[in-house]
Amino acid sequence: MRLFSPRLELKNVSYRYPGTTNFAIQNISLTIKEGEIFAIVGRSGSGKSTLVDLLLGFLNPDSGEITIAGIEATSARKIWPGMIAYVPQDVVIIDGTIKKNIALEEEHTNDETIREALDLASMAKEVKMFGEDIHTEVGERGIRLSGGQRQRIGIARALFSKPQILFMDEATSALDVETEHAISSEIGR
Repeated sequence: MRLFSPRLELKNVSYRYPGTTNFAIQNISLTIKEGEIFAIVGRSGSGKSTLVDLLLGFLNPDSGEITIAGIEATSARKIWPGMIAYVPQDVVIIDGTIKKNIALEEEHTNDETIREALDLASMAKEVKMFGEDIHTEVGERGIRLSGGQRQRIGIARALFSKPQILFMDEATSALDVETEHAISSEIGR
């Protein structure tokens, strides 16, 4: 099996949603190398989320090529599970414990790895203050958590597998500036 190399390449990528005449993304070419932090900024409806969906292989371009580590994006996710992680703006929280929401299972999961992910997501201190620590029940859809706590649980979930590539789609929109900066600093190391 090929070694994973966190390199993304887009070559003349265009995408048009079915039934539309205008391109959401047109003739985009870029290379993102290991260690680089890349932000996509633009107005609502400018194609930011579409570009992320293309990079993740959730959508296939109408033309052009997208590769991760030299392999087509969809195949890369299958070959190297856990190397590529995604945090959406609206994180799905399941009824269960904090541990289960991060590891998506409770058995055979190292608690220290959970705590490391929580620390990177600037959530470890808060979780320790909860009555049951990582075994605290969060309720249906995370009803016992604030919006910012839900987002940080989502970030911890993405960081749990120690990915080499991390996509975040407005994943810190419910956080205060200091927490957002702390998370960005930790992830950028």
